[in-house]
Amino acid sequence: MKLQTATVIAGSEISAGDGLSGAMRCVIVLPDGTRRAAILKRGPVGEIAAEAFAALVLSAWGLPVPEPFLVDETTGPAFASSDVGYPNLKKRLALDSLPNGPAKDAATRIAVQLAIQLPTTPLAAVVDEAIDNRDRNLGNILWDGQAEAWIDHALALGEHPIDYPDRNKLCDMAQMVGDHDRVSRAAVGQALAVGSAPLVSASDAMPANLRHKDYAAYVAARLSNLAIRLLDRFPKPADLLTNANQQP
Repeated sequence: MKLQTATVIAGSEISAGDGLSGAMRCVIVLPDGTRRAAILKRGPVGEIAAEAFAALVLSAWGLPVPEPFLVDETTGPAFASSDVGYPNLKKRLALDSLPNGPAKDAATRIAVQLAIQLPTTPLAAVVDEAIDNRDRNLGNILWDGQAEAWIDHALALGEHPIDYPDRNKLCDMAQMVGDHDRVSRAAVGQALAVGSAPLVSASDAMPANLRHKDYAAYVAARLSNLAIRLLDRFPKPADLLTNANQQP
């Protein structure tokens, strides 16, 4: 996967209508004149850099992510990704339209079960741990009924707020639906296969104005004990036995 620079066609932007990032649907033009439907995100340079670097590395590791683009604007760089054309799990189950209560809780649990059963979820849990992505949620998992795509990594790689909880939310979701044993085994196996080679090529692909942090070193340090990090996100057999023996 390459990191191409694109231009937004004036007047093509409309609100993507989801999330807090102010994402916009638009049409972009690539250097060869090709037009693409895309999702455009503006923000601090660190978040733009994190999106771009993460897209390159995640793709190299085999996680399905939309093709990334950089957009040069007078206010600074922006990030765009190819619009895959299908909704996130939150929209697919219309969670935002449901009032708080049992019906919404049940629908949310179904959405979480879908997320955890996706073929690439164990790898996504590994990737989130590797890049320190604490912001995984149902709104950034796209699914068309068959294929999935993983988006929104602006708050990974240390770009999260200082008080952001240190969590791997996919591991939390797996525990929520009682599928943590399968997911933990699969994730640890995937962790042993994730290598550092893509970090160098991703760094080389980043333009100079987005190299304000050494993301490659940041991730490489986390790869050194990645499997242990993942195991620590799940309950140990002793923990389960202790909980089972506790009185209500």
